[in-house]
Amino acid sequence: MLLFNLDGVISTEASISVLDRGFLYGDSVYEVIRTYHGVPFALLDHLARLRASAAYLYMAVPWDDAHIIREVERTLAAAPKGEYYIRIVVTRGADQRIGLCPEPTTQPRLLIVLMAIAPEPHFNSAGVRLTIAQRQRTSIEALDPAAKTGNYLNNILALLEAQQHGFDDALLLNGAGQITEATTSNVWIVRAGVVETPPPSVGILHGITRATLLEILQQLEVPHREVILTPADLASASEAFLSSSVRLLMPIRQVDETLLPCPGSVSQRLWDALLEVMENH
Repeated sequence: MLLFNLDGVISTEASISVLDRGFLYGDSVYEVIRTYHGVPFALLDHLARLRASAAYLYMAVPWDDAHIIREVERTLAAAPKGEYYIRIVVTRGADQRIGLCPEPTTQPRLLIVLMAIAPEPHFNSAGVRLTIAQRQRTSIEALDPAAKTGNYLNNILALLEAQQHGFDDALLLNGAGQITEATTSNVWIVRAGVVETPPPSVGILHGITRATLLEILQQLEVPHREVILTPADLASASEAFLSSSVRLLMPIRQVDETLLPCPGSVSQRLWDALLEVMENH
């Protein structure tokens, strides 16, 4: 089931101009939120990141948070009861003619998409199989991955290439050979009882679920750190997992030829703690 809210108009169909810059150039920003018991989780955090991404693109967001929240709530109210994937998109809008530089009169547009998902989050104990992508992660100096923009071709190509080789997803390295993240998820490993995840400086999206897990690790007094990781570090990992707003937490069972215990005890403990946080949100 899909439902759209385009500039305040809720419908089962929506369309934009072929001159829209989000369509032509990926000149847009977006956020993905999931509901839990019908309530969007960490919506304000996502909106803060949306605005940071827009600022990075020199893009104005003319609606305040209260307006966007109202539109999300209106769209959810128009949908059948259930759990939803919510995508909030702000595109720079349509120019009058094709050109790389935005026209001064171009007006942003707000799109909210709902897609039904499973009624309860599921911990996938089978895990996923990853490969180290040959394609490099876009560098911070070129297009900072911390900005969640509509330009996702780097990730799409890495995912397609991984799937062509029989894997579920890819881990992307930066130009220095350091692990950054998977195509739509942050990555974590556990070594010698310490939970480790790459720091923002290597070129990652500042994941909302990642931030929540860091808070949970602090509260549970589980040893953890942000640290630069390389593929060689995977051989000494006792377990590994991915995190994202929709997947929440996904165990990793294989990276190329390296097999990992799946699911690990830390992954299971963090899954339970994450659901408790979401329950009380």
